Amino acid sequence: MELTDNILWHLKQAFYFSLTSVNDAVKPHGVSTAQIGVLRQLANQPGLSGAELARRLLISPQGVQLALTALERRGLVERKQDPQHGRILQAFLSDEGREVAAAVVSDAVAAHDKVFGVLSPEEQQQLRLLLSRVVEQGTGHTLYADHIDP
Repeated sequence: MELTDNILWHLKQAFYFSLTSVNDAVKPHGVSTAQIGVLRQLANQPGLSGAELARRLLISPQGVQLALTALERRGLVERKQDPQHGRILQAFLSDEGREVAAAVVSDAVAAHDKVFGVLSPEEQQQLRLLLSRVVEQGTGHTLYADHIDP
């Protein structure tokens, strides 16, 4: 098989292009890709634990802890003990965190739309369906919209 015929190679190139496009778009906000996911998840559902964030974002618990610590140092995230499970820390956005999250997500979505805007809405939907089928049948895990279990 020629490298140019290898689907994995095309996926890697598309992933790299989309990732760098999003990173460039959010660079002025001083956040990483992992931090974007944390901000977005906490904006949608305040009080998630690090373990829950890791599951939803498909990254390691250590990666989530690094992202949360960096965001906490900037004053964008606050962590509080879970009232029912004292050892679990819940994460919440501060007022500034909510503002930054809105701006970052807006810029990231605009970058995503620019990258995938070369495809029609129907082609984008078909790509999502095809990639979902590969992941679901390959891993046995059902994918959920935006990594959030229903």
